[in-house]
Amino acid sequence: MGRIADALKKAEAERQRLRQAGGDSAGGVGVIDSPAPIATSPVEVAAAPVNAAPPSAALGVDAGIHESVHPFYDRSSLISEQYRSLRTRLLTQNPQGEHRVIAVTSAIPREGKSVTTANLGVILAEIRHFKVVVVDADFRRGRLGRLLDTRPGPGFADLLKGDARYEEIVRPTEIPNLYVVSAGETSGRSSAELLSSQRASAVVRRLQTDFHYTLIDTPPATTVTDVGVIGQMCNGVIMIVRLNCTPEPLARRAVRLLRVNKVPILGCLLIGKSDRGVSYGYSYGYYYKYYAKDAPDHDRR
Repeated sequence: MGRIADALKKAEAERQRLRQAGGDSAGGVGVIDSPAPIATSPVEVAAAPVNAAPPSAALGVDAGIHESVHPFYDRSSLISEQYRSLRTRLLTQNPQGEHRVIAVTSAIPREGKSVTTANLGVILAEIRHFKVVVVDADFRRGRLGRLLDTRPGPGFADLLKGDARYEEIVRPTEIPNLYVVSAGETSGRSSAELLSSQRASAVVRRLQTDFHYTLIDTPPATTVTDVGVIGQMCNGVIMIVRLNCTPEPLARRAVRLLRVNKVPILGCLLIGKSDRGVSYGYSYGYYYKYYAKDAPDHDRR
């Protein structure tokens, strides 16, 4: 697995060292590498919020949009600029300007998938001629609707069941050019069954036609088969690895599972804590204020 394996070994060694030292460290994020020669350059990923003090409220401070959606509250912040760096990489990989569908996954739960998806959606929507949609395909732990403060209503699962129309599930947000499709309710139906249906493929194709970028938040790759199904409908997947949290064997397994299902891996995002002198790919030594060990689940997504 090349450089991704080397980076994961470094991350595991750092986690053990921090445990023994009992110390704390600065937030960081970086690119491990693209584990397969799919893109011309590795995906450079923006900084997602990492472990520090939790926000004073579970919801956002203004219109209900969660505080972890950084570009909504502070477009000039360093974190927002790091997301723009990711946007630049993605646009560079798409010189023809084709409509793209990109999934975001991880090896285990609570790695920051939903926060990354929401922030990247906001940054892509800054480009005025773009229409962007973020889709919550994590039917078990969906959080995108809460992050972006969308009104209650039917979602992706409801459409796949035949209980809603396409026009009902694609809803605008307060952010210009950005739309959201919430997870919806499976009503006891199997997620894998719904996502494997012909209707699911048809919906993703229509989203790709209607929007310049479709970002799909998926369940962790090692816990369910959903991402293998969804990945078949996408141009590629970004996998998140959290420093001092993601076990190396599970990260390796997630990559293997994606490859077995022939899902293109655009790159791996390394999020977490490291000493200021330690580098993991492109690492950043800035502090963020969003996650804590006792934060609610939707704050850790």
